[in-house]
Amino acid sequence: MDNSIDIQGNNNNTFQGITNSTIHNNVHHHHAKPKLPKDLTIRMPTVNLKDVIGREEEIADLHQLLFESKQVVLVNGLGGIGKTTLSQAYLTTYAEQYQHLAWITVGGTSLESDFISALGKTFGITTEGKEVTDIFHEVLLGLKAIDTQPNLLILDNADATLSSYYDRLPRQPHWHILVTSREQIEGFKSKELGFLKPDKALLLFQKHCTRITDVKAIETLLRTIDYHTLTIEILAKTAQLQRLDIATLQNAIEKDIRAGVYIKHSNDKIDKVYSYLSSIFDLSNVTDTEAWLLKQMACLPADFHAYDLIKELICTPESEQAELLPESIENLVAKGWLLKKPEADSYKMHIIISEVTRRKLEIGINDVAILLDNITNKLEIDYTKDNPVEKFQWVAFGKALDNIFGKELLPKVSLLQNNLAVILRDLGEYEEAKGLLGKALIADEKNFGELHPNTVTRYSNLATVLRDLGDYEGAKHLYEKVLTFDIQNFGLFHPNTAISYSNLAIALKKLGNDYYEEAKLLLKKALIIDEKNFGESHPSTARTYNNLGLIHRALGDNKEAKVFLLKAFRLAEEYFGETHPYTATTYSNLALVFQDLGEYPDAKDLLDKALIADEKNFGENHPSTARSYNNLGLVYFDLQDSDSATPLLEKAYKISQNLLGEQHPDTILYKNNLDSIIQASKNQS
Repeated sequence: MDNSIDIQGNNNNTFQGITNSTIHNNVHHHHAKPKLPKDLTIRMPTVNLKDVIGREEEIADLHQLLFESKQVVLVNGLGGIGKTTLSQAYLTTYAEQYQHLAWITVGGTSLESDFISALGKTFGITTEGKEVTDIFHEVLLGLKAIDTQPNLLILDNADATLSSYYDRLPRQPHWHILVTSREQIEGFKSKELGFLKPDKALLLFQKHCTRITDVKAIETLLRTIDYHTLTIEILAKTAQLQRLDIATLQNAIEKDIRAGVYIKHSNDKIDKVYSYLSSIFDLSNVTDTEAWLLKQMACLPADFHAYDLIKELICTPESEQAELLPESIENLVAKGWLLKKPEADSYKMHIIISEVTRRKLEIGINDVAILLDNITNKLEIDYTKDNPVEKFQWVAFGKALDNIFGKELLPKVSLLQNNLAVILRDLGEYEEAKGLLGKALIADEKNFGELHPNTVTRYSNLATVLRDLGDYEGAKHLYEKVLTFDIQNFGLFHPNTAISYSNLAIALKKLGNDYYEEAKLLLKKALIIDEKNFGESHPSTARTYNNLGLIHRALGDNKEAKVFLLKAFRLAEEYFGETHPYTATTYSNLALVFQDLGEYPDAKDLLDKALIADEKNFGENHPSTARSYNNLGLVYFDLQDSDSATPLLEKAYKISQNLLGEQHPDTILYKNNLDSIIQASKNQS
């Protein structure tokens, strides 16, 4: 009983002595484990939230995922898009809601060594004589031993190897884990970080550059670099420091312009624009097949493309590449080299990565031979059966390839340039078509000489573009050269000779009255050949009917003109349908004859149909549409409806002025028509 009483504390002196000793020892053990600071790592990179533009929604999303959804969150996205900055902004915004914070930048010899470097001293861990893995486990135990909550661990710039450590990392609710990576990592809740919206990208540029004030020019630049956050910051700061104008800035990446600016991404000054951007994209971890695929993607337009289309363009059926494509393309997405839209099963290479890939992998024309051939073939057009509008979708692909290989004087390249130029002409982009045909001609004259069929085709196509640009003498000279070749090589009754007769006749008609009879004679020759080779009901013959109708109208013979143009119009509708560009042309031409004959309602009906087709095929900003506005406006005036006529003539003039210039014959004609009608309206009033 005495012992029981003693233990209950009645013997105060004895009990106090024992108790003091016991308490002293227990306190001593607690003090052996040092009190941990809030910041467990020396580096705790916060950011001024005023410097973070356009990411407010993403910061709030991270908070919801970590606090409410209890997720282990991976911020996933392209290099330089702002993943680290977003994490810093999250840390700055919500640091007070956490008991302890740790920031580990991954990128050392191993993930384990990164943990040890950042946290080993914090937990007082000795390293001598221990394996790295053992020390790493001690660090993890130190994190897990913290019983306060919540705590935040940020792993910046991790790679796919992190997935093998997933089960060893500390967990909710004690630890919130936020990871950034270009790669997709198994087991982590991925939050894809997208590009800045255009208005926010503009604000970011304007924050760092106040010298350039032309908002539209800045917006064009931002579209060019596809709203890549780091590139926006670098270019803006470079423009401000180096006093660059917007035109110079457009070429800053290609020409690797000197920067000399500080950016937080590297915590240092960067010397040159492209050199730095290149340094943040390391291609050493891609396989040979992935490198091949990167080369193909770098030669496509910087847009999302459906998987089936990519496969069709870059692979031959049953090839090894076709077999490996599904796995390779997903690997490149997982590694952060390609972007994916799962819902559309489409893929994209960002323009900055395209630039890096092209330079680092040194893409040769043989690397993308299949792609080049496929795009060249898709741009080829047969006007007797194809609708040029259906070819417009391939223009961006052709331009992308020409941008890379356009200076190489090779037959494959010149054929691409020729086919692309022909479609650009249909799009109304005459100057660009002329430039491409000029490059193709240089290559073909070098490779084949002046008298080769390929070279002669380039002469003919260039002549057509010169005619569109109002250089009728230049067109006439080239067409005569082509006609001489065709007669010598194909004879007087070959379809090619008929085409040359027609082309030359159109150029002569454009040169005025003195050439009308000669043009009529050439077109009669063309018609004899076409009817002999194709018969009366063929698209080639229909085009000659159309051209003959126009020359008869120019000669004042509207009765004969109407006969030929009606034939062309009916054949066009039969072969191509009402909305085909060629059919719309026949509507317009026949309407001109109806107008000359005073049949204004019939002329208006045809021009209404022509305008509907032109707007559908080309939009408002196209030479053909401008022509329809002009012609319809004149008919409205003939119908004594000046209020309807004037706006149409104004549109025609402004479109032609913008597209073709003030001195183009069409622009001058539209301006004269507009002025005449305005004056006539004044006289009538």
